Amino acid sequence: TSSTFKLPEIEPGFDAWLQGQLAASPADVKDTDEFRYLTFSELPPFTDLHKSLMRKTMTPELFAKLKDVKTSKGYTLSNGMQAGVLRPHLGVGFTAGDEESFELFKEVIYPIVEGWHKFDPNTQEHKSDLDPTKVTMSEEQAALFQKYVKSTRVRAARNISGFSLPAGSSKEDRLAVEGVLKQAFEALPDDLQGTYFPLGGLTAEQESALQAGGFLFQKPGPMQLLGAAGAGRDWPEGRGIFHNEAKTVLCWCNEEDQCRIIAMENGGDVKGVFERFCSLSHAIKGAAEANGKKLMESPNLGFLGTCPSNLGTGLRASVMIVLPELNKDPHKLEEICAGFDLQPRGSSGEHSAAVGAKWDISNKQRIGFSEVELVQKMIDGVGKLIALEEELAAAAAGGAAPAKTPSAPAAGSSSYELPKIGDEAFDGWLTSQLAASPADVKDTDDFRYLTFSEIPPFTELHKSLMRKNLTPELFAQLKDIKSSKGYTLSNSIQAGVLRPHLGVGITCGDEECFELFKDILYPVVKGWHGFDPATQTHKSDLDPTKLTFPEDIASKFGTYVKSTRIRAARNIAGFSLPAGASVEDRLAVEGVLKEAFASLPEPLQGKYYPLGGLTSAQEDELQAGGFLFQKPGPMQLLGAAGAGRGWPDGRGIFHNDAKTVLCWCNEEDQCRIIAMENGGDVKGVFERFCSLSHAIKGAAEANGKKLMESPNLGFLGTCPSNLGTGLRASVMIVLPELNKDPHKLEEICAGFDLQPRGSSGEHS
Repeated sequence: TSSTFKLPEIEPGFDAWLQGQLAASPADVKDTDEFRYLTFSELPPFTDLHKSLMRKTMTPELFAKLKDVKTSKGYTLSNGMQAGVLRPHLGVGFTAGDEESFELFKEVIYPIVEGWHKFDPNTQEHKSDLDPTKVTMSEEQAALFQKYVKSTRVRAARNISGFSLPAGSSKEDRLAVEGVLKQAFEALPDDLQGTYFPLGGLTAEQESALQAGGFLFQKPGPMQLLGAAGAGRDWPEGRGIFHNEAKTVLCWCNEEDQCRIIAMENGGDVKGVFERFCSLSHAIKGAAEANGKKLMESPNLGFLGTCPSNLGTGLRASVMIVLPELNKDPHKLEEICAGFDLQPRGSSGEHSAAVGAKWDISNKQRIGFSEVELVQKMIDGVGKLIALEEELAAAAAGGAAPAKTPSAPAAGSSSYELPKIGDEAFDGWLTSQLAASPADVKDTDDFRYLTFSEIPPFTELHKSLMRKNLTPELFAQLKDIKSSKGYTLSNSIQAGVLRPHLGVGITCGDEECFELFKDILYPVVKGWHGFDPATQTHKSDLDPTKLTFPEDIASKFGTYVKSTRIRAARNIAGFSLPAGASVEDRLAVEGVLKEAFASLPEPLQGKYYPLGGLTSAQEDELQAGGFLFQKPGPMQLLGAAGAGRGWPDGRGIFHNDAKTVLCWCNEEDQCRIIAMENGGDVKGVFERFCSLSHAIKGAAEANGKKLMESPNLGFLGTCPSNLGTGLRASVMIVLPELNKDPHKLEEICAGFDLQPRGSSGEHS
């Protein structure tokens, strides 16, 4: 039988290897006319494009050990790796085909889980708690949630032992799963009773109704994890959608997992939504047990599923909330969310106000915490956001102002306070380290640099790449090294030690740091970017004439794109970066940047606003345009690293008269440069961006300086997450038809290494 299965094109040498592997692969009983499972005869010769944790974990020895292992359902190592081999952009790159996979392939899966979740299933256990009575929400909280929260949603996956997972499923298993789930839906209490819609039997009217409600899911595209893993075989057989009459519970049958369960409603009754979620979970468990089965669950991995990114609770509890006042200060909103391990999602990019002030707030963690704990953290964190929103609204209306940070005390004392991590022993250790730390010339009344006498005794809460890579031997090797500007290893790791939620956990205080501390920085860069600066070089090209943007494409962009924005950072060698800057360096940087702004060509000429000298009218105008940046909060990377010292001296904002270029002076970096405009003239925006970059470079050179740049790291800056180009080029675009099929949109974006951001959560 012929097959319509096509391999992707990745790199010529790798593509040829893939073709050879496909030709030599024996038939697999799970194959279909349009999908083939490959059997890899050797470890794939991964390219630089392959970014997944599977690629990082899979050694020749491990491949040789596991390549002939097969579960009783017929799932192999090659099956599990296939998506990560064929789709280089994937972050995880491995799928499980059944419950046995988690034991037989645990030497691959466990390191992936640790890399993704910072949870070690070899040494830690996961706990589940689906008792909604343990969630506390006072009447006062409930009233405020109803006032501010527009909608609430709780979702997770459930899979039934004895049946394959979708990536490895047979027709028989898929239909058997559907049968068990139908029993579960019939057994639901009256208020959750509804209708099951088989995906293959939908009328046009039913399809339109499900589409309008956002309930319909699509066949996974070939560029997606599920499509490349085989979860789209025999579509749409055995797939379906259930929802109750009130449309407050929804279940997807045989999509990514056997069953995705979702509870939702308009408004802020989080506890009620969680109760329905738990009822759904219990119903599926009961139906499985009535068929002599049980749910896939493990003491150390929690609920099991297709992708290792959704183990543990696999739970995402979210609210859509409108916060007009906090929307003016996204940094403050992000700071509060970070303290409760929440993830805020706006619609305008990182650190930017959301359109309509509407934010999606959800839990970050999936494993290591129970469902009750994650929902409670979401309630408590959102409650804190609402309380602050009310204070800010009252102040804006002329009422009581929100509580201010205490002013700096008299010289000789300090208002600096350590955070409470929540681990008594670690908090005690931090206090003693602070007491023993010698004075640092960079200290201020409200900030202290600690000098760690030993490697920190990190807690399970510490998630950063710095923590992962800093060994006792490496700490001992680097702890007494100091740059000529006075920046130390302790200075650089301070944020990651004091703020466990940070992902990078290390900052640079000047250009020398990248050489002096490269033994810790290079592994962090590799872990974050999948780029190895020890063996690879970075290239820069700021020639906008090389962009191709034909008239017909430009016309389409003009029709669909609402706004375009390009940003990056530039730093000047010889001056400290903000996390380690002295007052003198900060003011000197400001002076060089003012020269750069004065030398811009006429269309980019504008005005520089020193942050400490703004009038009320100027502050309101900058705030309204989204141009104003705030002092970094203590829970943020920059605040914990010392980049907020001496605020607001030496900081400022430049924009031209047309408001199509914007520069921030001495925020995260010495200069953040931003070019933007309404509409879709990407090439024009990039031209302005390049002009800004060249002007800053020219002003630096006129002062006998140069930009901080390195052959293997590109443009240098405070945080290792923003090296290389450090560039983010984005458009805000309206796509009504593609909006009906987010999977298709994501698939196309993935093919061009693009990141789509909506405002309603993942795949929505």
